[in-house]
Amino acid sequence: MRTGVLSVGTTTVDYTKKIDHLPELESLVVIDEITRSTGGPGLNIAFNLRQLDPELPVETIGCLGHDPDGKFILEQTAQFGIENARMQISQDKQSGYADALTLNSNGKRTFLFHPGANEDLDVVSIDLAQSNARILHLGALGLHARADSPTIDEPSQWVDLLKRARALGIESNMEMVHLDPKRTKELVLPCIPLLTSLIINESEAGALLDVSAKVEGVDAPIDWDSLESMATALVSLGISRIAVIHTPAGAVAADSSGATWRQGSVKVPDAEIRGTTGAGDAFAAGVLYGLHQDWEVSKSLRLGVATAAQNIQSHLTSIGVKPTEQTLAEADALGYR
Repeated sequence: MRTGVLSVGTTTVDYTKKIDHLPELESLVVIDEITRSTGGPGLNIAFNLRQLDPELPVETIGCLGHDPDGKFILEQTAQFGIENARMQISQDKQSGYADALTLNSNGKRTFLFHPGANEDLDVVSIDLAQSNARILHLGALGLHARADSPTIDEPSQWVDLLKRARALGIESNMEMVHLDPKRTKELVLPCIPLLTSLIINESEAGALLDVSAKVEGVDAPIDWDSLESMATALVSLGISRIAVIHTPAGAVAADSSGATWRQGSVKVPDAEIRGTTGAGDAFAAGVLYGLHQDWEVSKSLRLGVATAAQNIQSHLTSIGVKPTEQTLAEADALGYR
């Protein structure tokens, strides 16, 4: 029986830099604090899943450089029991990294991202027959020049990988990042009919559906009916199991039967919020764990927002999540929107 998750995609070191305000041109802003952690949508899921369930088999495949950041990623994954033997190494690029400029006042972020070795990730060369994973997670298209490029037969290497996964009976999930909407659709839409699930935020969903749906904050007005319609529209594009859309205020889901669900986010006190870098990946990890365990969708969504709540109470991108039952219990104690 297949079990566990194989996570493929963006692998970085995140340098979170806390500041009072974003600088204007030719001005100076003092950085109050710097923390270093692993990051990237292909790597964050792996760390979050292992913290939710240390017994869950998790493997990650990305592309690193021959440098201290690459060594740091290998050391950290090994420490958390994440299989990393099939990590790829670029011959001429440094490991990818991101400067996450995080405002002290509200935890909102601006990213300066250098893809580095991520551009050399070759997913065609990944032998899925070596994996016993139940779920293949892709995170995230658009940041990998080689994997994003067409093959002889397919519009991208990602499509080739997803077709091979389906042939082997491996379920699949995808995350996204903010890109030009036209490029987003070029890369993602060919993949959707091959996906078991899709877990993305409202802006990313809007880019796929040509809808404006930005939710500005945890207490901002939210059109639940519109979000549910968007999730249903995503499923109609060919997703076989479920589409989930998350926002700061909460999340919705729709499945292939036409059923929908809503879940408010956790009421984390403002004083306890340390940063929101990686919160979307943490939410996705919680939902993905529930899907892996065949939980009811409502419980999977609750774990999603609970895991995101754990994330925003930490300065680090993907470290600080507690085991599943503790994560749920702490969220229940704080309450939900």
